[in-house]
Amino acid sequence: MNALIAVPLQSTTTTSQPFANVEIPTLLLSGIVWVPTIVALALLLFPDRTDAHRARLRSVALTAVGLVAALGVLMWYGFRDQGATFAYEEKRNWMQALGTSYHLGVDGVSMPVLLLSTILFLTAVLASYRVRDRVKEYFFFLLLLETGVNGVLSSLDYLLFFLFWGMQLVPAFFLIGTWGGGPRRLQVAWKYLAFGLVSSGLLLLAILVTAARAPSHTFDIPTLHDAHLPVAVATLAFFLFLGAFALQLPVFPLHTGFVDAQSEAPAPVAAVLAGVVTKLGAYGLIRVNLGEFQDVLHKFRVPLLALALLTIIWPAVAALRQDDLRRLIGYVVVSRLGFLVLATVSAQPVAVNGGVVLMVADGLSAGALIYLAASLIERTNTRSVRAMGGLASRMPRGAVLWIFAALASIGLPGLAGFVGQFLVFLGAYSADRKATTIALLGVLLTAGVLVWTIQRLFFGPLPESLGSVRDLGSLELSYTITLVSLIFLIGIIPGFMLLDNVNFGVLTLLTRGTG
Repeated sequence: MNALIAVPLQSTTTTSQPFANVEIPTLLLSGIVWVPTIVALALLLFPDRTDAHRARLRSVALTAVGLVAALGVLMWYGFRDQGATFAYEEKRNWMQALGTSYHLGVDGVSMPVLLLSTILFLTAVLASYRVRDRVKEYFFFLLLLETGVNGVLSSLDYLLFFLFWGMQLVPAFFLIGTWGGGPRRLQVAWKYLAFGLVSSGLLLLAILVTAARAPSHTFDIPTLHDAHLPVAVATLAFFLFLGAFALQLPVFPLHTGFVDAQSEAPAPVAAVLAGVVTKLGAYGLIRVNLGEFQDVLHKFRVPLLALALLTIIWPAVAALRQDDLRRLIGYVVVSRLGFLVLATVSAQPVAVNGGVVLMVADGLSAGALIYLAASLIERTNTRSVRAMGGLASRMPRGAVLWIFAALASIGLPGLAGFVGQFLVFLGAYSADRKATTIALLGVLLTAGVLVWTIQRLFFGPLPESLGSVRDLGSLELSYTITLVSLIFLIGIIPGFMLLDNVNFGVLTLLTRGTG
């Protein structure tokens, strides 16, 4: 880690002009990755004995994630004018003997998810006002988690990619095990860590296999994407990468650790896990399995389609049986992740475009649902859906926002989820009509679950014990409305907000090597 931080920010191109080797875009991308860690380390120097101290810690953490979100928006604005394969590319000498470098960059596949990450971490810090114990350590781990996520999305070197991938595990473990809200939080944290370690092990093995048999001695992702590997090596690497990303996503039947984490983790952490950490698995499938091993993916397309359909259908059916509101949302999130697998396996540009948009749309809607669920649970003092009801009369603003977020998850026309979902189905249908038709059943099941949940939560008679429930406060409205506003904007102007930039990255990725 120290080696990474110590890398000098200087261009590999020589110049005689002073300071001409410092590029603002390069600093932006490095900043979006490392600012959270720098501030996290600084937080350790702050006292946290009094309420005033803890308020200052929250303010510093909020300033850090706010700055990162601002950098993300600035990068997105400049990204529209980028003509290269990777925008804001930065390559520094680092461990050259191993064939690796400090190589960062983004394209139309990674940049939207990176921007999503900055937004969700900003809302996570805003939603962390409920945290009262060990505030310094909480924000320390939350900021480290952001560096891990942003680093994965920015890495263009496999070893760097692996280091950032592993960097997520310890912060997530402590955030779930220490600040989780249930009696099983430590058990669930260990389970989540175990799944993550297996994923990291498979990822490292896949990287070593790929780099060892590549024509050139390098871990550079663009270079290896253009390399042609022997069929047996490519097949082995494909399935190792698939296992690593499937655990992270997670696909059926590897989803139990994620659902448990959703139930036990603090709401801000759960929103980050569901909204963007799981999307790293989908990003890996698109970037690596599709981008580098297209021939192998096509050869095993049928079993992979079956995996996608099981991931869509089974969690949706399981959600029908859930009474715990947090677990219900967890199963809905997993079901929606199955559509990202479907988009990848179809290998159609339209479907992959839809998959990237769906990552952003579902990340926003999942975050909104989790925050609103936490507000409901805090006010009613129960997680049981059966114990609630009639809350629309007491929480009209909360009811409207919940219904909006649920309809976005279903894919209602005019909202972001519809754009991504429609493109996934449009592209996947041309590749496999039967599988796409079956996948539509998952949409109907998810819609049924969420509509039924709306009816049980907000309509019908109000239990006498809930007569004093209050509506959402100003702070809760601020971060929830931010998410639903973005869902609405992407839904009505998808080209301006996302698609124009996503399409170039997808087409470039699909025209690269087949491994």
